[in-house]
Amino acid sequence: MTTVTTQKALLVLEDGRIFTGTPFGATGETLGEAVFSTGMSGYQETLTDPSYHRQIVIATAPQIGNTGWNAEDSESRGDKIWVAGYAVRDPSPRASNWRASGTLDDELRRQGIVGIAGIDTRAAVRHLRSRGSMKAGVFSGQAADAPVDDLVLRVRGQEAMLGADLAGEVSTDVDYVVEPEGTHRFTVAALDLGIKTNTPR
Repeated sequence: MTTVTTQKALLVLEDGRIFTGTPFGATGETLGEAVFSTGMSGYQETLTDPSYHRQIVIATAPQIGNTGWNAEDSESRGDKIWVAGYAVRDPSPRASNWRASGTLDDELRRQGIVGIAGIDTRAAVRHLRSRGSMKAGVFSGQAADAPVDDLVLRVRGQEAMLGADLAGEVSTDVDYVVEPEGTHRFTVAALDLGIKTNTPR
């Protein structure tokens, strides 16, 4: 259950732009590339999509989390959340979905995903659209108490996405079989370099 907090959280971009909000999900520090999602729904599919690995996703939809968290909507095996961090404007404090196993906030905490809520996500997206993708960090709790200049330096000092072996980090070296939904018609071999679970279904 989402709890009321007076703690501070910061979304820090490498050009020094700061967005101040409150902690959402796990508390601490996370680094990644700032990107955005403009979908009005499907936040769980975004969070579990391996293509978002090492990225901090900023959601433009005004409210996130209404349908909670459920196993059916995940795009990764084992319900793993791949994003490095999550930034939202107004997180729903409860799940309104008969399939939900819990709230989005609960699942972010369980998987250790640091997020931030209460920021003007559309302003953040406009900033990124005019200046391009950039390194970013989310800092909450005690991590947000550090001097801002130090946080900007931490963001700038992280490993660049360019040249990173992301496919190797989201792939698997274990064979597995995806059972057909309905009549078995074809047998297809696929190389998993971060494939979404919906693709082979």
